Amino acid sequence: MAIATAILAAGIFAFDAFSTFEIAVAALYIVVLLMALRFTNVMGIILIALGCIGLTILGYLIGHANDPNEGAMLRGAVSALAIAIAAVLCVQIRMSDARLRRSEERYRNIFQGTSVAIWEQDFTEAANACAPILQQGLPRLRDYLIANEGFLKHCLFLVRTLDANDAAKQLIGDLDQKNVRQSWDAALEPETLVAFREILLAFLAGESSFTIEAAIRAVNGELRTTIVTATFPTDRSRSVLINSLDVTDKIAAEQALQQSIAELTRVSRIATLGALTASIGHEVNQPLAAVVTNAEAALRWLSRERPDLGETTACLKEVVQEGRRAGDIIHRLRSLAVKGELARGPVDVNAIVTQVLAMVQRDLAQHQISAVLDLTPDLPTIAGDEVQLQQVLMNLVNNAVHAMKATATKELKVWSAFDVTRGILVSVRDSGSGIPDDHMQRLFAPFFTTKAEGMGIGLSISRSIIESHHGRIWAERNESGGTTFHFVIPTATAEGSGNLA
Repeated sequence: MAIATAILAAGIFAFDAFSTFEIAVAALYIVVLLMALRFTNVMGIILIALGCIGLTILGYLIGHANDPNEGAMLRGAVSALAIAIAAVLCVQIRMSDARLRRSEERYRNIFQGTSVAIWEQDFTEAANACAPILQQGLPRLRDYLIANEGFLKHCLFLVRTLDANDAAKQLIGDLDQKNVRQSWDAALEPETLVAFREILLAFLAGESSFTIEAAIRAVNGELRTTIVTATFPTDRSRSVLINSLDVTDKIAAEQALQQSIAELTRVSRIATLGALTASIGHEVNQPLAAVVTNAEAALRWLSRERPDLGETTACLKEVVQEGRRAGDIIHRLRSLAVKGELARGPVDVNAIVTQVLAMVQRDLAQHQISAVLDLTPDLPTIAGDEVQLQQVLMNLVNNAVHAMKATATKELKVWSAFDVTRGILVSVRDSGSGIPDDHMQRLFAPFFTTKAEGMGIGLSISRSIIESHHGRIWAERNESGGTTFHFVIPTATAEGSGNLA
């Protein structure tokens, strides 16, 4: 191309310098510049343009050295000006072309370098196949695609893949258009077809984009979970951009984290049991002692010459009542230690508060702590796990007891309330020494503790439990000393009363 351009420039120069035609032959140098666009850069175009202008001047001097005239001079000036203008335009074209190449290179680097699988696809033939049914309405097309999996697969195979990056090829291989059915068969899962159906319907509905979670079989045989996003052009005749983010490892990590949290929660419950052993033992001993006493009395009533069945029956009723009481205590103890999936259902928060305070009554008496209950009656139930919420309240009460061991004023106050906008609030207030400023921000951090014998997981677990119930837990310093812990759990019930202040 460069040689041809040079030959053309030489021919134009010879014709301009030695011919007798009175025309602006030098304007043909513009063709030389256009040809130079094919093989040179901006600097090359400028140099060639200057050369062409120089040849124009030289041609004029050679051709009209003996008979200079204004017409020839004017034609030469016009030709030089035309060459200069053409050079400027060629430079702009070359610079625009360079910018376009850099942009395409940058796009290609992003396209190939990202870990997100990306396909550029043409939905035209699939849309044409759906057109007759679509005329009956989009709901009718949806029903048809759901009922006819074979037709849905046919539409999938009609989608042409125009381009795919390396991540896409690593995920499901190269979608060979000559054998697209075989290429897709290895990757298809029922969830994959569902995702394609929804993407196709969104495309036909005129949406700008659509995102869905899908499962797909990778080339290595693994089942991968992906978040698929389709971006549709305004002009439906253009290609659709599909990107797929593999979240399989993220989901696995989240499941492992939840399993670890569940196990840590159980460890916390076991630790709580250790602190309650003395109180539980005392509570169990009381009904057991009553059972023994009433059983011995029943034996004495039966050993008389004339057994008193009325007194015996009364004693046995007491035995049954005290046995059930002991069973309830053991059940509460076992529920705290149980391992496994915890079921959620309607929970009476006031009942949980009452149960927990009953379990720690001996501990309160031992440390001469007075307990004040202020429970709002007729609170709506919440959807939650009774054992987990019992554990949260137990942690807060135990912390309050620990905070008041060395204080003169020992008062524990627990109250409940309800607000339409926030839900059910439970507060635990102590009259201890309070929490230092530098500790307040770290209270709920894992393994942070101010107790010499503490593990630092109680409040962290409590926060996890409350947040799993879509609630919030926080602490406040009391003006008169001590700390108040609050947690609030939302409820769908719109009726209730109480003061959350």
